[in-house]
Amino acid sequence: MILALILTPARAEQVRKAVKEHGEVVFDQTGKMDSPGIRNAFQSAARVGADTLIVDIDAGPGPDLAAALRGYRIARPYVRIILLAPGRQPGDAAVATLVGLGVYDIIDGPVEADWGDLVTQALASVPATYAQAARWHIIRGLSGEEQVKEKVVIEQRPMGVVTIAVTGAAPGLGCTHTALAISAFLARQGHNVALVEDSQELVMLDYLNVIGAGDGRVEGARRIKGFDVFPGDITGLTEERGTGFIFDRVLPALREGNYQYVVRDLGFVDSTRIREALRSNLAVLVASAARWRWGDLVKVENLSSFRLALVAPGGREAKEVQKIPEVKAYVIPYQPDPFNIPGESHAELLQPVLPRSRQEKKLFWVRFRVAAATSKRPSA
Repeated sequence: MILALILTPARAEQVRKAVKEHGEVVFDQTGKMDSPGIRNAFQSAARVGADTLIVDIDAGPGPDLAAALRGYRIARPYVRIILLAPGRQPGDAAVATLVGLGVYDIIDGPVEADWGDLVTQALASVPATYAQAARWHIIRGLSGEEQVKEKVVIEQRPMGVVTIAVTGAAPGLGCTHTALAISAFLARQGHNVALVEDSQELVMLDYLNVIGAGDGRVEGARRIKGFDVFPGDITGLTEERGTGFIFDRVLPALREGNYQYVVRDLGFVDSTRIREALRSNLAVLVASAARWRWGDLVKVENLSSFRLALVAPGGREAKEVQKIPEVKAYVIPYQPDPFNIPGESHAELLQPVLPRSRQEKKLFWVRFRVAAATSKRPSA
């Protein structure tokens, strides 16, 4: 078997050891690549005659990786492509796009899994078919058994990097939980996302170490569930803990990572954090809908500038908060695991900064219609 590899540093060593017993590696590209980098990697891989290509979905930005793989598929239509999709779940937009390009061997699992063992199992199995990959595929244009007419859809995307600030009306309301959930939701939509921990209580580094999070797209970042995390205790910045915000100090890394969305976990509100939140494209305030906690909202300056995320409120309580003048409140269902919250609630909460689609209206050529009508007139 002749193999080609396009991998991230987090899984490269495990995969290399696993493939030694299955054949010869004729192309090996490892790294967190930008748009030109991932395109060049696939173009180089297409120049060698491999039987199997193993690709890590985190090796490059989702849309750019899909475009590069499309070119590879045209050049090498019969190569078996095995996709490593750590932390991804069925319905993931990036994976669905690749399935549409004929990538059916999809290896999923937690980031901390033994990827060498998973690759060994895949290579020892017969190539997968669409029937096995169908659970990952989002089919647009079908409604039940009835096929609808194809529509031309144009996405209107926010310009530049979008910053979303998440802060709590009081300690302990779930600011970090909500920031993680928002980041995971955006990553599932195929966006490049970074989460920056600017909370008063720095807990992210311990959490990342416990779950064995891999390396991120840039130095200092860790990767979970398809997005990067910059923990507050990031190496080299701990001596300044408690002074300023890490966001300002990781700006060069954020630019290098070409992130489309940056989510800031600001902790619970104070005057400084309110100012930071209002610097963002979208300010989210995590609050309780309980009447006895309404005093938390009264203390927040410029409350009308925030979108309230009410985490698991009672139905009546949520409606009462939503009646408050100039307050935009949205209900987030209770879910202990921030990565399993239904996307509909976050889509509504984040609507102002999400890509919007509009149907392109079909053009009617008046001149042609007039000419055609004229040609049908009987001659005098």
